[in-house]
Amino acid sequence: KDLPDGAAAAEAVKRLSQLKSKGKPFFLAVGFAKPHLPFVAPKKYWDLYDPDKIPVPTTNRLPEGAPEFAGHKNSELHNYPGVPKEEPIPNDYARTLRHGYYACISYTDAQIGKVLDALDQAGLTDNTIIVLWGDHGWQLGDHGLWHKHTNFELAARAPLLISVPNSKTAGKKCDAPVEFVDVYPTLADVCGLPIPTKLDGTSLKNFI
Repeated sequence: KDLPDGAAAAEAVKRLSQLKSKGKPFFLAVGFAKPHLPFVAPKKYWDLYDPDKIPVPTTNRLPEGAPEFAGHKNSELHNYPGVPKEEPIPNDYARTLRHGYYACISYTDAQIGKVLDALDQAGLTDNTIIVLWGDHGWQLGDHGLWHKHTNFELAARAPLLISVPNSKTAGKKCDAPVEFVDVYPTLADVCGLPIPTKLDGTSLKNFI
């Protein structure tokens, strides 16, 4: 039986076929839960990584001078059974957690690949705008912190990739800070639709 993200990818593939048959422009949002806790992924994705080569966190305390409230007590992680109660998390278990995170990343990457392959097979890739983003970053034991819930860069930054067919600037990176509120006006702009007024975001068309 598929894990939830595998089921989501399969459903997306099915819906792409249905949407194509209608012959009309469409919008399809596909959400994946991983690499969120708990770190569960099929064994073949765990086997991609040698646990002996996975580094442990280089520091297990907050930066010097940082106020205590800048961090947290890893309460989300400690809610899962089997997680050591001590702080900082022991190195052996930290390596296992990182291994699980890597496996979940690879598993999710494969599910995204299934959706992109379906676009190719349906002949839709050259006429489809693709946006890939994550809702937040993730700390993997850095400064003794796991998961999010901070304003440290690792937790505050998140991926945002926009692919537009026939773009002359493919692979270009935007050095200016952007936000997810920019996705809506950007999609409207690149699709040739009127951009609604009173939005907090700004179109990123000039960067893509």
